[in-house]
Amino acid sequence: MFKENFKNFSKLRWSLIFIFLMVNVLLIFTYKNSNLLALDSFLVTALLFILSVFHGKERYGGKNIAIFFLITWAVSFFFENLSIATGFPFGFYHYSPSLGLLTVPLIIIFAYFAIGYLAWMLAHVLTGQYTRKLQGKQVFIVPFIAAFLMVMWDLTVDPISSTLQGLWVWTTPGAYFGVPISNFFGWFLVVYLFFQIFALYLSKYDSLKPEKLSKLSNKPYWMEAVAIYGITALGTILSVFYQYNEITISMALITVFTMIFVALLALVNIMNKKELS
Repeated sequence: MFKENFKNFSKLRWSLIFIFLMVNVLLIFTYKNSNLLALDSFLVTALLFILSVFHGKERYGGKNIAIFFLITWAVSFFFENLSIATGFPFGFYHYSPSLGLLTVPLIIIFAYFAIGYLAWMLAHVLTGQYTRKLQGKQVFIVPFIAAFLMVMWDLTVDPISSTLQGLWVWTTPGAYFGVPISNFFGWFLVVYLFFQIFALYLSKYDSLKPEKLSKLSNKPYWMEAVAIYGITALGTILSVFYQYNEITISMALITVFTMIFVALLALVNIMNKKELS
């Protein structure tokens, strides 16, 4: 019964991954219409969130994935508001009213969780920590690597989202296509903090039943996270169809040699493993 449910749920996730791919491709046709762009951006974030929850529930269970969401929400929400008020750690900025009336729009919090989860899972792949409980030095290594993988995403989307689309506005534009350099160091600090808190929690409370452990050792399950991360990167590359300029071209190039490279490396690691454990 468990095997059949796992197989059916896997098919559902792969179907959603295909839909996620199609929505990212459709962004090409919505960039010039602000209303359609807002709707498509919402769909991208919603699908990312749903896929992350579905995938994470298989590995960690509903309770633990909910705790991960609460940790990401608490840490990111605190530092987002702190930076808007004081400039630390990202810099001074404010969000566009198009994202909502709140100082920190809810969609931002869901994006933190979704991209954070993908970076978290890819960090497990790159360190060979597939179904193992985090212990010893891995409790600190996995969060450290995951933070880099998540900052890669912000490195490629921030200039497009802020400088070109104006979804958030930097009070004092910086050297990286209008984005302050402090933003990326701030991102690394914030995401590392919630990854590290979750790692410490899992080092005590993570557990897998034997029958579930065997199912999570299959390669397609881990390829799902790689595929979603890779499609997210593709969405940034396709931004050249939004505006063909030095920002979109540069972001596409950087994406290829960061996020796409990581996705390919993770895929090779999975394929080369005889057994995932």
